Parts: sequence; structure tokens; C-alpha cells
Amino acid sequence: MSCRYRCSRLLWLALVLTIVSCQGILHELDKRPTNAQRQTQTVTTASYDTIKGRSCYRSIEGMNQFMTDLAATYPDLVTMETIGESYMKKNRSADNNTNVSPGYNIYALNITAADTARQSSEKGKLLLTSGIHAREYTPTELLARFIDMLIDGYNNDDAQIVSILQHNEIHTIIHVNPDGRYMAENFPNTYWRKNLNPTGGCNIDGFYGVDINRNFDFLWGDKSGASKDPCSDEYHGTGPNSEVETQAVVEYAKKLFPESQRRSDPEKQMDEALGDDIMGMYIDIHSTGEYIYYPWGHRDQVSPDDDAYSAIARKMSYFNGYDLWASGYDFLYPVSGDSSDYMYAVMGVSSMGLELGFNFYENCDTFEKDILPSNLSVLLYAASIAGRPFSLAKGPDVFDVVIDYSDIDGEIIVTAEVSDAVMVNSFDGEPDHQTGGHDIVKVVLYLDVHPDDLKNGDLTWEMSPLDGEFDSSEEMVKVLLSTRGISSGRHSLHVQAMDSDGYLGPVTSVSIEVEKEETIVPSTYPTPVLITVLPTITSQSLNPTTPLKLATEEPSGNHSTTSPSPNLSQPSITNSEPSTNLTTTYPSPNPSQSPSHTTPSPTLLPETFSTLSTANSPITPIPSDIPTDDSSPLSTNSPAAILQTSNNIPLQPTITTSEDIRIRTNNSASAVVSCLRLMTTTCALTCLMLY
Repeated sequence: MSCRYRCSRLLWLALVLTIVSCQGILHELDKRPTNAQRQTQTVTTASYDTIKGRSCYRSIEGMNQFMTDLAATYPDLVTMETIGESYMKKNRSADNNTNVSPGYNIYALNITAADTARQSSEKGKLLLTSGIHAREYTPTELLARFIDMLIDGYNNDDAQIVSILQHNEIHTIIHVNPDGRYMAENFPNTYWRKNLNPTGGCNIDGFYGVDINRNFDFLWGDKSGASKDPCSDEYHGTGPNSEVETQAVVEYAKKLFPESQRRSDPEKQMDEALGDDIMGMYIDIHSTGEYIYYPWGHRDQVSPDDDAYSAIARKMSYFNGYDLWASGYDFLYPVSGDSSDYMYAVMGVSSMGLELGFNFYENCDTFEKDILPSNLSVLLYAASIAGRPFSLAKGPDVFDVVIDYSDIDGEIIVTAEVSDAVMVNSFDGEPDHQTGGHDIVKVVLYLDVHPDDLKNGDLTWEMSPLDGEFDSSEEMVKVLLSTRGISSGRHSLHVQAMDSDGYLGPVTSVSIEVEKEETIVPSTYPTPVLITVLPTITSQSLNPTTPLKLATEEPSGNHSTTSPSPNLSQPSITNSEPSTNLTTTYPSPNPSQSPSHTTPSPTLLPETFSTLSTANSPITPIPSDIPTDDSSPLSTNSPAAILQTSNNIPLQPTITTSEDIRIRTNNSASAVVSCLRLMTTTCALTCLMLY
């Protein structure tokens, strides 16, 4: 047997082994769980009772069990507290009459991350209430689904939700009026709205009770927005805060929101602005009408904080497309003694309200496809600004954070779209808002540290505009990062922008997984570094009312047409010592203070990146609201049921699912290239030996 023959046999064997090795590498990449697989792994099979004829809505009994199970299953994330008793619980006779409510406790949930150094007093507070008006089915289920989403996102390491829950407490009172809800569920023809307190003097069966949303102690009894008729739907009760349900909400709010922000004489201080520095936010959820409302509700007149309120409301409307029920927009009618005016005028916090859909007993198809997705986005946005709502709502928003490979090994490109105008100025038929349209002046990327937690030694990068200059209210920005100094494992990236008025916007967070794998390759090729964008159930496009198309195909050739600059952007290292090359402090949210970052990163050459496409989603016709037996296409009997509907939900800006797919495709492509190089080298050597 000749030497050439032996060599050729050995080389062919080497080629076969190389192919097998490449198949193994690609197989390991394919074994990485997809976003959907990760979500499936967290879904539980717990079952909860639902309302007859509306299987997408948990009943009062099912909801109470749902809350109990959450607190027991996730003790480090969810706490449950009894904050009061319903009227019937306090006053129930022993006659066992099944035609009225048996009486219930009123529960509050607090969803927040326990594994953080922040104390409760240092966290933002968002209080959400629903079920004040018993016949409104959708608000309570929306709030429960929002809790589902927060828990699932946190347990699946959704960077945006983790960041929110580490810095905020999300407090929920799902059923403020459980007695009334019992009546609305079991006797739907009554369309029960009020509580079950019969002492007001109404002798008409089915019409007694107090409207809790006319019973709060701010301008209580004002006849323009409430009624003294005990049989009226708007009956205000016998006195301010007279109802036990109202008292439960008020006392709980006092525990949450800073005492220093409360007004000593609310009616005399109505014309005094709270200012940008307040902490805390309240949202009361109702139906129907598709409106977002905010103070003042008792009169057609703007509040002294109207610039902040209208900015928040417009940005909420960016997600759900709702009209504004407020002075200067569409003021329908006055409401006095309601929870929204009370929280603003008395508690001194930002206070809003939602009116969902068009029917009290909304059918499941409309709820699942229309109401739920867009309003989950609204609530998540509210959670992102709860720490300083009046200030953060005036700042620029960060969209479409994209992480991609550069042409230089071991380096990644982080790009984002930033706008001071898109969300606040997208309200149809209205002029641009006074807080929108300011130039972007700074965008900062933080590695493994939230901007509010910045300390000495933390790394930050100033992102550069692709066109070379910050001169517009909308900017595409990027920064080139080396992974050589980043350890293997999970890392969080936080992005925040500032406008020319000095306002900071809400923080956008994403996660990446850095894997530095050792493989047997020729010495001329560096060790592969795999950057995986971790999945998220939150996303945002520039048109949030239409779902994103998932781009599962191979990246197109125009994904990156220009090679990035070989000069890496150098991080700023937070340090208390002054230096012209170091970041000394983080910019203050106070517009009167100038930005304090001192060293911008080098301007990089512009690049072209592919963008995600959108498609119009059909509007589901609104059916009659009379309950009939139906089945929801998506089961809601599980705490994690929201995962079935969340992939196309436009929410607070983060990496989209399609970006996760694209990055994984690039990872696979990189492995293929390495394998092909090995095979090519082996084939070349084989040919040389044979010929």
C-alpha cells in the first residue's frame, strides 16, 4: 500500500470526523430552547372557576383562589394581605340567603422582587384597582392577567420585567366590591353596579347600595357629579368614606404613598401643582367606552399638573388607541367623590383611569384579541414610570434595542431608536404636545447596573447617533462593545435617554447570554463567542396597535452593509474622583440641572440594519354583552395563561422575539462558517496529497 494511499485514507477519515463534529456543534445549538419552549416550561395546570357563559373571566371564587395560590407559590415575589371586609361580610345575618352575597374579605397583592438591596421605601409604588363597579367583567381579569405576566416574566428572566420589579412595587386590589361582583356574576340580568349596603333608604329591590366611586372624601356630595337619590346608580352614600370598601382602599393607599405628598387642605390646594418630583401612581380600571381619564373629573378644567397628565395619557393611548376623557379633549360628564380625583388631590400622587371596551359583559373573543393585548402594554408602561411618573413621562422613550454581531470577532453592536416625540405626538387629530419634540442630547448604556443604582466602578457607555450628531427629537444610536472583558454568563443591558429639557425617560432593559466556548480549531481562528439575546414576552414597535411579524428566515444580505469602526467605544467608569475621561455622576432628572456626563464615546460610522415589519390586525366586531355559554380560545384558568397571548403584545420597549430568533440564526451561521472552514482546509490538504 503506497504512502500516498495511506495519507489519503487518513485525510478522508479526518474529513468525515470534521463533518461529524460540525453536526454535533449545530445539534447543540438546535437544542437551545426557543422562546416558546421556555414559556411552555413555566406553564402550570392549576384550574380556577370561571363565570358562566364567559369562560375567559375568573369568578369571584376563582379569583380569590388564584390570589391565594400565587402568594403560596411565589412567596418571594407575591404577598397577599387582607385589607378589609365587604359590607355583607361585616353585616351578614345567619339566614343563609343564597340570593345575596355571602360576604368576602377584600384582598391586596403586592408584586415585587425580594432579592434586591432596595428597601420598600426606596421603590416606586403603583396601585391598581378594579371591580369598584361590579358589573364590569373585563377590568378584574385584565388586572389578573397583568399579574400573570409579571410573574411569568420575572421567573423567565425577562429583563424589562425583572428591572421593573426590582425597583417598584405593583400593588393590586382586584375586587374592591366583591359583594356586588357576586350579584353580577350570579344574577347577570340585574347588571349590579353598587355595593350591597341597603341602609340608604332605597326600597326597590335590585337598586339599593352605594356607588363606591362617588364615596371618596374629596368634593363628596357635589351634586354635579353624584346623586343623593339612594336608588340611583350614582348614589354617593350617607357620608364621605362611609363605605367599608372605600375605607379599605383609602387606608391601604395611606400605607403605600409618601405621607409628605399628602395635601393638608385638598379643596383649597386644588390649584397647586404637585411638581415633577412626586413618587407613586394610581390607576383605577373600569369599562366601558375606550377612554383614558385623569383629573380633574369633577369639573371640565385642567389640573395644575396637566402637562404631565396629558403626556402620560397620550403615551398610554399610543398603546391602546383610546380617546382622552379630560378637559381640552373629550370631557363627557363630571364625576365627584371618585377615586381618581381623591388620589391626586388628597394623596398627592399621579392618578389615572381606564375605561375598557364597549360592553359590561364583554365576550371572550373581543377581550382576548383586542382589550387584553393593548392594555397590558398600558399597565407595563405605567409600571415603568411609577417611581417618578410626572418626570419620566416627559422624557424620551427607547425603542427597538437590537444586539448583533459586528465584523470584528468578539464584538457586538447595540443599536436603539430613541424618540422624544413618537409616543406623545401620535394622538390623532391633536397638535404636538408641549413635552414632545425636544432634541435627544444623551443616550447611555449601562452594563449590569440600573441607572438608579449607579455606583463607583460601574461601567457605562454613551451611545452615538448614527448620523453623527444629536440634532433631532428622534435618533438612531449605537455603540460597539467588546465581549473580551465580559465574563461568560447572563448580563443585563439598560438604556436610558435624556432630552434637551433635561428630562430622563423610562429605562429599557434587555439581557444577553455570553458563552465563550473552547473548540478544536486551527490556531489562526479565535475562540468562538456566542452572544444569545435572551427571550422576552415584552416588545414594542413603532406601531404598537399592530402585531410584529416573527422573522424566522435567514438574515438578508443587507442586514449590515457597512463595517463598523475598529475603534471600540470605551466605557465610562463611575468614580468619585474627577477626571476628564470618567463619568462622575448620573444626570439629574431635574430639568434645572445640566447633564453631568463628561465623555462622549467616539462617533461611529453609520450602518444600515434591517427592521421588523408590521401588519395590520383586524378589529374584532363588538358583540352584544348579554352572557351566553361560550368557550374562550385561550384558557385563563392558569396563572401563566398569559403566555399564550403575549408573543405579539406590544409592550414596554425591549428586544422582540424575532430578534431572539435572528441572533440565534447568526449563532448557527457562525458555527456553520467555522465548520466549513475546517472542511475546506481538510479537503485542500487531501487534494494536495492525492494530486
